[in-house]
Formats: sequence, C-alpha cells, structure tokens
Amino acid sequence: MIQQKCLSKTADLPVRAAAPVEYVRICPGDLGNEGFFVIPGTDSCLRIGGRVRAEYRFSDDLDTAGIARVQDDVTFFARGQIELDHRTSIDGNSLRTFIRLQGNSTDGTSSFTLDNAFIQYVFANGSGITAGRVGSFFNFWGGELMSGDNGVYDPTVEMLGATFTFGPGFFASVSVENAKASRDSIFDPLGRIAGFGYGGQQLPNLVGAFGVAQAWGGAQVMAALQQVRHNADVSVDDEVGFAIGAGVDILLPALGARDRLWLQATYADGAINYVDAPTSFSDFSVATHDAYLNAAGTSLSTADGWAVVAAFRHTWTPTITQTIQGAYGEINNPTAGYVMPANTVLASGSPVDYSWYQLGTRIDWTPVSRFTISADVAYTAIETDYAVRNPLTGIADDNSDRWSGRLRIQRDF
Repeated sequence: MIQQKCLSKTADLPVRAAAPVEYVRICPGDLGNEGFFVIPGTDSCLRIGGRVRAEYRFSDDLDTAGIARVQDDVTFFARGQIELDHRTSIDGNSLRTFIRLQGNSTDGTSSFTLDNAFIQYVFANGSGITAGRVGSFFNFWGGELMSGDNGVYDPTVEMLGATFTFGPGFFASVSVENAKASRDSIFDPLGRIAGFGYGGQQLPNLVGAFGVAQAWGGAQVMAALQQVRHNADVSVDDEVGFAIGAGVDILLPALGARDRLWLQATYADGAINYVDAPTSFSDFSVATHDAYLNAAGTSLSTADGWAVVAAFRHTWTPTITQTIQGAYGEINNPTAGYVMPANTVLASGSPVDYSWYQLGTRIDWTPVSRFTISADVAYTAIETDYAVRNPLTGIADDNSDRWSGRLRIQRDF
C-alpha cells in the first residue's frame, strides 16, 4: 500500500513540456539550390562553401633580376577559400550577401585577401543591383588554361552596378568600377618629368554590357571608358581610354556531355590591361603603358592593342575532359615624334610594338563530384618591331617565347 501511494503521488506531479526541436530545413527553391539551408529562428538561407587547391608550377620566364641562377622555374602553391552565401526573400525579391575569404601560400610565403564581398538585391524578374567587390561587368569568360590565359580580362573590382533582364534570357548591365583595378601606367620615354605617371582617381571606370544566356549557350558585347589622368603640374591634357569586346559561348551536347566552344575578341585604346597581353618571356621582357608623353612634351598619346581567343572542350569519358585554347594579339605603342633607326636595340623591359600568340591544352579528371585533378601546358611567343637585348646573355633578338605548365589538385565543398 505504501508503495502504491508513492507511485500515485509521483504520477500526479506536474511535468514540464519539452521545448520544441527546430530541425534544419532545406532552403526553398526560390532562394537557393544545392547546399542552402534555413538558418534556425530566421527566414533567411545560408550556404557555407569553400575550396582547397594545391598546385605545382613550371615556367621559364625571364629572371628580371638579371641573374639566371636565382630564378625559380618550379614553384609550389596552395590556396584555401571559405565563402558564405546568405539570402533572404523580400516580397518575392531576394536580398543576397556574399563573402569569400582567400589565403594563398607560395614557397612558404603566405598572404590573405578578400576575394569577394558584395550585396545584391535581385528582383523577381532577375534584374538587380550589385554593390561591393565582385567580378567586373566587362568580364565574359576567364579562359580555360591555368598556365597562360592571356587575351581575356577577368578581374575582381570594387563597383556599383545594375542589371536589367528582359525577353527570353536577354540582359543589359551598367556599372561604375574602381579604375585603379584596370590601370596600367603613363610613361615619359625621355624621362623629362620625374615620377611622371597616373594621378589620383578623379572618375571611376564606366562599364556596360549587353548579352543573352539561353539553353544553347550565351553571348555578350561589352565596353568600358577609363580616364587617363596624369600627375604632373604641366599643360598636358588628360585623355579618355576605352575598351570594347564581344564573346560567344556555345554548348555542344551532340559531341559530348560537357563539350563547349568559346570565342572572344577585345580591342583597347588607352586602357591596355583590358587586352591582357603577355609581357614576360624567356629571353627578355617588354612593357605596356596606357599612354605616353609625346616627344614635344605637350600631349599624351594612348597605346592600343587587340586580342582574339578561342577554346574548345571535349568530353572523352564521363570523368575526363580536355580543352585546347589558342590566342593571338598585338600591342601598338605611339611612336609619333620619336625617330628610331631601323637597327635600334632596346633594353629588356622597354615599351615596343609587338605581336604575340599562345597555344595550350588542359586535361581534367574528376573521379568524384567536386574533386578534380588537372594538368596543362602552354606555349607563348612574341615578335617585336625592334630587337630587344637579353639582360643575361647580351644577345639581341626580335622574338622570344616561354613554356609553362601546371598540375592542380582541387577539392570544392
């Protein structure tokens, strides 16, 4: 009887209800796809991702220090990335905040950078506003080679931009971007003004693009305006540089599951970095500048150049693909007012008119999703209008080249 009473009293004691458990939920499709989850206690979605990359590189670039035995033909490289992608739905629109932190280590020397940090407000129709550090709106395609991707401009810049979508996959974008990200330099060939070069940023770059992205692939035309403003207190007017480009990206599923063809062409005047020409080779190097002070010292003359690039990727097996890429371009430096004899020999690192080409191939093996082992090799050559002297041997020549290669092991998550 005592035992029964005790049990009865115990059963009558009040029991505190357990707190409800809030499980992690998959993010709705309108905010994100694979990897996004709803942050408990909020109506926002988050994706945590990153990358680890190890590379082993070879390149026979010229040793600019002038001593061949101090040049590293082989280098070791490692990179780690962490990224957060946060999205919130607002009345059918989306507010996105993205950040990517990146650390690099080359031969024991480490560095840390803010690779991306931007805010986007995206409307239901796909139009939106972007603010922060992100890829330039001039970008179309960054190239497929690891060891040499000249001829395609693909920087990350601080900017403020807007994108407008209309029709079946068509878009137009406009942005103001940090001009210092695309500047090359301003040069006085006769050395008359000490420290002559770019002045402070007065106007940002104005960039615009128009394109289409559909099931067959995509295409884009783009343009940029850049102020060429010098730093000297002299009566020399500033100039305006510009760049224009066009590209097409065609999917070829009839040839292979991931087969693809890329074509891109760029022309620049006074904004030479948009052409992304190579400058370092095994026998000598050359220089590029946005503008030059003319011989009379009265005005700036802008340099111009162009490049065309093509690449084709083929799927050999479900896990192996190969890309072949080629490029050709020219750099034309203003020579009006300067008299140069036909047998002129320039020092390594001098500005000179030249043409260049590049050819390479890359193989990717992806045994499991988001894990890839890649290898490539690239050959780059140059032909100059005037002979350039090799600083190591003293031999002058009007052509040079370089070989470069890379092995990459990468895991994304």
